[in-house]
Amino acid sequence: MVAYMVTGTSGLPDGEHGLATGLTTLTQLVGLTLGIPVLSTIVTARVNALQATHSAADSVPAGVRVALLANGGVLVVGAVALALFFARGTSRRAAAAA
Repeated sequence: MVAYMVTGTSGLPDGEHGLATGLTTLTQLVGLTLGIPVLSTIVTARVNALQATHSAADSVPAGVRVALLANGGVLVVGAVALALFFARGTSRRAAAAA
């Protein structure tokens, strides 16, 4: 947890550390609040779909696998969105400096 706060507040003026810490904590809490129920729903739906044709020992890992793939997909989309956001900000700053 401390590493996230250091990363979230590094390079900021002293007056903005509190805001950055609050935003970092908010992001973590929203991710937990939405992520766990959504991933649990994905696992449950996949397990229920597979139980008719597979044993519980096979359907539960398959459900977890699908949920982890969905989580990875969200992570990739978020990383691409952040990269595009920061690239756009860098090009605007470069154009303003020129």
